[in-house]
Amino acid sequence: MVHAIAVIGAGAVGLHSAIELLKSGWDVTVIEEHGEVGRPVQCAGLVSRTGAEMLHLPTEECTVNEVRGAKLFAPDGQILKIEKNKSVAYVLDRAKLDKALYAEAKKHNAKIMLNTSLIDIRNEMLFIKHENRGEMLKAKIVIGADGANSNIRKILGINVAAENLLHAYQVTAKGSFDKDFVELHFGNFAPGFFAWVVPESSETARIGIACSGNKNPNEALQEFMGKANLQISDVHSRLAGIVPVGPPLKENLKGNVLLVGDCALQTKATTGGGIITGCIASLALNKTISEHLKNNAPLSNYSSNLGALNKELAMHWKLRNYFNSLNENDINALFAKLRKARAEDFLSLHGDMDMPSKFLPKLLRTPSLWGLALKLAIK
Repeated sequence: MVHAIAVIGAGAVGLHSAIELLKSGWDVTVIEEHGEVGRPVQCAGLVSRTGAEMLHLPTEECTVNEVRGAKLFAPDGQILKIEKNKSVAYVLDRAKLDKALYAEAKKHNAKIMLNTSLIDIRNEMLFIKHENRGEMLKAKIVIGADGANSNIRKILGINVAAENLLHAYQVTAKGSFDKDFVELHFGNFAPGFFAWVVPESSETARIGIACSGNKNPNEALQEFMGKANLQISDVHSRLAGIVPVGPPLKENLKGNVLLVGDCALQTKATTGGGIITGCIASLALNKTISEHLKNNAPLSNYSSNLGALNKELAMHWKLRNYFNSLNENDINALFAKLRKARAEDFLSLHGDMDMPSKFLPKLLRTPSLWGLALKLAIK
């Protein structure tokens, strides 16, 4: 049997891609290596409210908390507090999100093969292992949506620099937390990134870290929790994963195979978040594939269809590069300057966690922040 489209990976982005293509009238088969959708969880589960609403994600089924801002901590303890008067982000039960999208894909008649792993691709022929049995499946178009540590990317011979794939570790713990604010902590305990506290409630939070180099993220998390003096108990739900932090791949397709989401590094380099950006990319994916199957438009149009998103991701990458150029003293000095320039008020008013293009140009119209704008422009 010839399938029009095969999606490799039944995470949020893979399933969202499948749903969009199914709604456009295409036959879609989703291949997932695990026996259960949503497991294992490898995500902090924080998404912007504006992004979730724009994409019509089923957040009402899987939201465990809503936050209205963030507290950023410098190494010396200075705090930048960014807040709105209403919720700006959802803390999701990530497994429930994937399961809700799985149910929607099934409703649109997706064919979903669990316990199925991709072994190789040769043109339109997919070699798979389904429930420990070798099989072949033919598909006109293949979508790689199998995450940061992508197998399909390796099969295609598309390489990603090791420094753009950070190792992360997260636990869920009991304690006393401000349920309205996410916390980001910067310091040498998290080289190349930061530690986070994402509250599920005033009593429970997800506490995690990602770091570059050879630093062990579990040890880094213990170091952070000791320095932050977090009074926690009942530590559970330990999870490890890979956080893609880099520019989106320029080589995001090969032949009849297109990459989307974390697999294509379509993530925010500032935070590593990829649910919203990956799902936005799936819209460009649907447009590209639909025009190809209907009118024989080239699949290479995928890159141009990603233009607006890639512009945003390039800004996230520029911000990440700038921040990574700073040592602890530099970060402390930056926080002091930002506080003096009333950057908290500026970011509270204009900040957008997904789309920096909405607020970076406003820096040029804010004299007190011209220094920061200049630094970002020349990095």
